[in-house]
Amino acid sequence: MNPERILSQTLDELRITNNKIKQNTSSLVKNLETSNNDEFWINIMKAIVVICDENKYIFSKAELCDFLTIGARGLDNKKYETKVNSENQLMNKVVSDAIFSIYKDIMENYDNIDSELKNYYPKIILNIISIIRRGSDISGEKVNLYGLERYYLKIKHDAVNKKLDISELIVADVQKTDNIGAKKPNDDSSLQPLIPHSVKENIMSKKDLVNSLSVITGRKKNELNELLTKIPEQDFKKITDLCINYSKLQKYSKLIGTEEFSHQIEKELGRKLNDRQLQHATISIRKVKTYVENVLDGKFIPHGSHGINHVKHNLEYGYQLMGLIEYRRRRYSHSYNKN
Repeated sequence: MNPERILSQTLDELRITNNKIKQNTSSLVKNLETSNNDEFWINIMKAIVVICDENKYIFSKAELCDFLTIGARGLDNKKYETKVNSENQLMNKVVSDAIFSIYKDIMENYDNIDSELKNYYPKIILNIISIIRRGSDISGEKVNLYGLERYYLKIKHDAVNKKLDISELIVADVQKTDNIGAKKPNDDSSLQPLIPHSVKENIMSKKDLVNSLSVITGRKKNELNELLTKIPEQDFKKITDLCINYSKLQKYSKLIGTEEFSHQIEKELGRKLNDRQLQHATISIRKVKTYVENVLDGKFIPHGSHGINHVKHNLEYGYQLMGLIEYRRRRYSHSYNKN
């Protein structure tokens, strides 16, 4: 499969003719992994969402319905069929009925919503496509096909109420998929400038670590001591990094929504972050309690062929951007004392 050819055909089907969008999406997909058809196809659709979002391209309701149709069935002329238990005709009817209901909602309500919410709609539809193709949404959360329409209504409600964080997860996920193909093995140089020297040299006693975790989570120290003995070494080190930098987390948290937020982060890093990276950092800061508790409780279950949990992966990417945890591809060699 040729990613750029498939992308071009998809954009033609969607009748998206903007040259800048065509060029940028082509650059984003050229290194996509093609061994898994469904993952490849979802990443093609992700790339379109990312670049349209960057260029503030608002889908018309006809384009949005086409996006759902093409995303669900691919580029052939077959009816959309779920790849999850695909031989079950009842399941295919469940999916068809849900898609029809989503079409109906878009046709009746899309013209009456504001531009900000319209900007979320391709991301909402992308999650629906992901569920149909592989049984889970973009973040890796499994969704029963019988609950497809209910999921659509919920995620739309979350977007209306500014609770939908999936935008930046999608952006980071597509970029990392592309970067994986572009990087040489063990080449982590692109992230090295993001890590302040102080992070690498800091060592934290277990007593101080438990005290910090108790402040972050509100849990008892005895419970935290026990949980720390059960988590993987890599996670132990990431949590330690966050606790070492907890004062920065508190400072950044108070500055979210102000111009000083980006100024402080960029001053610490010694480099500029773009708007998308700053939005990603914001999400990670707001989710720090959830991240720490899920790591301690072992709730980040790996999904898919890459064996990663996308929510965990993307939150950690936000912390790496701010230099709050160290990017570790090779075995960690610094002297953390777990005891």
